[in-house]
Amino acid sequence: MSTLLATLMLAAMSAMGVEQSAVQAFDQLKPLAGKWQGQTDGGHTIRIDYALTSRDSVFVESWQPGTSAATLSIIHRDGDRLLATHYCGQGNQPRLALQHAEENRLAFEFVDATNLATATASHLHRLEFIVKSDGSLERIETYRSGDEEEVSRVELRRLNDESGAGSRGP
Repeated sequence: MSTLLATLMLAAMSAMGVEQSAVQAFDQLKPLAGKWQGQTDGGHTIRIDYALTSRDSVFVESWQPGTSAATLSIIHRDGDRLLATHYCGQGNQPRLALQHAEENRLAFEFVDATNLATATASHLHRLEFIVKSDGSLERIETYRSGDEEEVSRVELRRLNDESGAGSRGP
């Protein structure tokens, strides 16, 4: 009987640790709320807005707001997981789950997708956020098409030296 109780306690503690990890990872995103601008690998200047909404339980990433090329990513907790859904300009919606978290780095990996034409069609497969010591943000995305992967990086700087406070969505 005591072995069963010990096993159940360890399982509960393990589950609490995973949930705490999702909470801590989500808390790492909150200070990023605000307007950012940066350069892509290809030298294009882009703007990304980050906002908190739904009583600070959802983190919203908007690329090039106000244009038809805008994309959107939504990050939120789902119990003991941290999930990201990317509403892509390709018309599909990959879902990714947090797989790796460090003090300054979060990495999400592909789980599944809606509106993906085939399993080998191009889609966001990995998404990473790295906060650098100088306050800049590196956003790395990996797209997969068949067996091929394409990695792109964006180095972002906060516009107008805004703090994330007050950057709230609807």
